[in-house]
Amino acid sequence: MGQGNDGKTELPHGKRVRKTDPRIKALALLDELGAVLGLAKAKLSGKKEAADLHKIQLTLLKAAALAAGMDFKTELARETAALEARIEILAKTRKPLREFVLPGRNGTEALLHLARTKARICEIALWGINSGPAAVYLNRLSDYLFLLAEAK
Repeated sequence: MGQGNDGKTELPHGKRVRKTDPRIKALALLDELGAVLGLAKAKLSGKKEAADLHKIQLTLLKAAALAAGMDFKTELARETAALEARIEILAKTRKPLREFVLPGRNGTEALLHLARTKARICEIALWGINSGPAAVYLNRLSDYLFLLAEAK
């Protein structure tokens, strides 16, 4: 039987856990978010936002590593601060909301809102496994993606 075919998978430190372990679910959700961000990045190809999304995808790998038991708390705190600075810049150019947002004005905006919702689900999963620094980053990421989507 191949590795993983017994309903278990291995974490970085060699510990095998069931594939239904909440950490594995959090890792799968982070992977899904990274893929959605890849789609959005492709739509924004050549723009500064595409480079930002690429950096975010790399940070999601650090969040996943933390969720899997590795120590990336310092790096995630630094990335959270950088993300908050980008949020402040976007927030300054934003018009006040006067109604609920209904995604779908265009493909890029819709993809960014999809990524935002995936980030919220990831945040919930990360809080569930006591991965605070990663959860805080995902919280800020959902705000950033909301602002970015509304700018499109």
